[in-house]
Amino acid sequence: MRRQRPRGTITQDAVIDAALVIVDRARVDGLTIRAVARQVGAPPMSLYSHFANKEQLLDLMFSEMVRRMYPDQGHASWQSELFALCQHIRSLLLEHPNWTALLSRLAAQRSVPVRERILAMMVADGMSPDVALMALSGAVVSSTGFVLGELTLRTSEGESTLVHHYERLREWSETAEDAPVTSSAMAKTSRYDPDAIFLFTLRALVQGISVPRASAVGT
Repeated sequence: MRRQRPRGTITQDAVIDAALVIVDRARVDGLTIRAVARQVGAPPMSLYSHFANKEQLLDLMFSEMVRRMYPDQGHASWQSELFALCQHIRSLLLEHPNWTALLSRLAAQRSVPVRERILAMMVADGMSPDVALMALSGAVVSSTGFVLGELTLRTSEGESTLVHHYERLREWSETAEDAPVTSSAMAKTSRYDPDAIFLFTLRALVQGISVPRASAVGT
């Protein structure tokens, strides 16, 4: 749980929160110490008691972003917790698209309790630790990549190009004689639904991770 801020003081947590708000609004390129100071209502030089320079502030922001990305939602199985984690990661990054630039930070690693709990449940379920880590990493990276694809494939007005491609595929499939399966599929699909596609892919991924474990147990 994050510390409560005493009245009249500016905590490191408050500074980091303010910096994330600014990145939300103006991207990482718009992050300045003066802007953060204005956001928290403090003199710029007073903020340097919490970090040495802007690069260290960015590292602190990355750590806070990781904390928010990895909540423990208390599910009893690794499948349910992993599924919920990947959904949360996508929701958070879609809500704060400008934070994705922070993902490339090479900041110091920190403890992530839910990661350790998921891995422990995977190992208890019959996976070796290295396979469990590979599976968890793959699910997280796949979910993050899905979001980055959604955010990148947009027009200058912010509309999804995937929607446009999907509709053009539909128009083409209506008269295509050499793609009967595609035509049949498009006829049964009302619209491009990224939420449904993500959930379908995530379910298949989590189920697929379970298969090698089940096979190993069976042998």
